[in-house]
Amino acid sequence: MRTPSIIRKEIKIQNVVCTADLKQTVDLSLFTGRKFLSSNLSLYKCGYVKDDLMVGRVSVFHTGKLISVGTKNPEHAIIELRKSISILKHYKIIKKRNISPQVQNIVARVDFGKILPIEKLSRILPRSIYEPDQFPGIIFRIDGSLVALLFASGKGILVGAKSIDEVNQAFFEVQRWLR
Repeated sequence: MRTPSIIRKEIKIQNVVCTADLKQTVDLSLFTGRKFLSSNLSLYKCGYVKDDLMVGRVSVFHTGKLISVGTKNPEHAIIELRKSISILKHYKIIKKRNISPQVQNIVARVDFGKILPIEKLSRILPRSIYEPDQFPGIIFRIDGSLVALLFASGKGILVGAKSIDEVNQAFFEVQRWLR
């Protein structure tokens, strides 16, 4: 088992999106009246799993696809996916199934600890967009799916990472340009 990566103290994870596939269909009508399960099939074509200890919740689709949202680290997202499967198996809604969870996106807040010269940065950052009439910050495409939203306040949002290492990498890349 791999040792979990350490996140920089300047970074606070806000949300982790993790998916999995049960490789079987799910009868969402069976969610009605069951503890920890809910659905509103007239509004959304999915059901939800959330017990009293879960931080986030897991959406369950008829196709067997699962999406965990709302946790603060990838390990917890995977735990919540597996817990959801246990609840679904308990109610005999699904057959026993092992899954291969995949982190799709980590959203993190960062504080660079100083006011950022947005106008100047917008001219020197490659692969960036700054249109103050549209959005008050710089959209900086770092690498692949990694994007940083940078604001004059010195705060930022990192999106698109699939691991803690990628979140740290994005932070260091922005810091490199701030020097």
